[in-house]
Amino acid sequence: MDVQPDGPRPLDWGLTQGLGVPRFAARRFTASSLSLYSARHFAHETLTSWGLEQCADDATLVAVELMTNAAEHALEEEGRDPRGSAWLGLSCTGRTVTCTVSDPSTQLPRGGSGDLLADTGRGMSIVTALSDDWGCSVLDDGTGKAVWAHLPV
Repeated sequence: MDVQPDGPRPLDWGLTQGLGVPRFAARRFTASSLSLYSARHFAHETLTSWGLEQCADDATLVAVELMTNAAEHALEEEGRDPRGSAWLGLSCTGRTVTCTVSDPSTQLPRGGSGDLLADTGRGMSIVTALSDDWGCSVLDDGTGKAVWAHLPV
């Protein structure tokens, strides 16, 4: 990555989320149902392989909700034509699993409706219910955002 000395330093979400620690894994995905299925399977298998069976289901559900938001709001245009890809990052440090999704949109997610039985708009409510904390930020270079959630192990 080339960084100009006087320019802003781009955020490397992988480094901020644990790249280089023993339990870090990332997977690129698109808005296609096969890609989302594959990323969901990747998340569950990764967490299980790390010996985190006790939180694998909740963490996978959080990852799926974050990926679904990215697919619906950042990777597909109004006509449902795919616009690219996003990344799912998983890390475990100490007693915390972090799920991070980085996508090409700078539009930040809104909190959910609070109605977990609603047909739509409940993704971030589920993330809030299952995680200790979640947040998001626009990438330093303005090319997208990262949305993350911390879950207890």
